[in-house]
Amino acid sequence: MIIEPLGDAAFILRDLRAPSHLLADALIGTGSSLILDAWPSYETVGVSVPPNAMTADDLRSILDSLPVSEGSAPREHVIPVCYQIGEDLEIVAKQLGINPEQVVGFHSSTSYQCFAVGFCPGFPYLGWLPEELHGIPRMQTPRTHTQPGAVGITGKQTAIYPLDRPGGWPIIGRTPLTIVDVDENYFPIRAGDVVRFTPIDEREFQLREGERL
Repeated sequence: MIIEPLGDAAFILRDLRAPSHLLADALIGTGSSLILDAWPSYETVGVSVPPNAMTADDLRSILDSLPVSEGSAPREHVIPVCYQIGEDLEIVAKQLGINPEQVVGFHSSTSYQCFAVGFCPGFPYLGWLPEELHGIPRMQTPRTHTQPGAVGITGKQTAIYPLDRPGGWPIIGRTPLTIVDVDENYFPIRAGDVVRFTPIDEREFQLREGERL
């Protein structure tokens, strides 16, 4: 495992010996006052420590003695999406050379792993898209506002905008569910979880708008 310093109060771990979310959970689970937090990403883990309190060798000693469990079965979230109100659905279909119904079918036929949460509170990076949906670029001019619940795709990934934020991912649908409540510390989707999308119509969207995941 490679340990790289990030300033005087953080490290990044590479060449992991376990999935990133399990290693991050194990580090947090030590209860050590020297491990303030750990953040899993695709193939790395960021570790926050008190300033100047730990060297890379100190952290390696903790890691070498750290038991990493295989974890329980991943939590699964089924998220309804109204694709008809995805403002870029037709553009995406045209870019891919298929029709909008096929985009919906491919997108909702796959289970996605949450690799990381970032960009803004609760934004889940999900992958991987079916090959038929690969290659959609980010928008040349990002939107200044993206509605909460907007479901976007780009490259090989999909994601849900949990809050009103600027955004450059093409939007193919929107979920009526609230997937983040910052004031109540509600962040139900975590790295390692599995997400599936299920199509709904506009009537069901309206009936369920504001419901929590």
